[in-house]
Amino acid sequence: MKRKFYLWALFLIVLLFVIPPLLAPVIHNDTNQKSAIRNYLVKEGHPYQSFVARMTSRGRDQDHGERYKVTWHDFSSDTGMTPAIFYVKKNKKGYYVVSAGTGP
Repeated sequence: MKRKFYLWALFLIVLLFVIPPLLAPVIHNDTNQKSAIRNYLVKEGHPYQSFVARMTSRGRDQDHGERYKVTWHDFSSDTGMTPAIFYVKKNKKGYYVVSAGTGP
């Protein structure tokens, strides 16, 4: 009984590591602003962080579009947590990230 439990637990853990990179392009398809930001993170090589990034809207800028503060853990960064400001605009195909950078 214990062996069966451990096998199922191991199977679920493997799924948690395999599924996010496979599903990221399907789920983050630029249909809204947050999806565009998550798609940008996936393209930058952070598929796992794209699912756990915390996003808060910070208003609208006339020139750059909708502004979001995004907090996520960047494993390749020396500081780890990377709060960033993302500007998202809409075009005919959907939303896209205009610029991304670190914020205060």
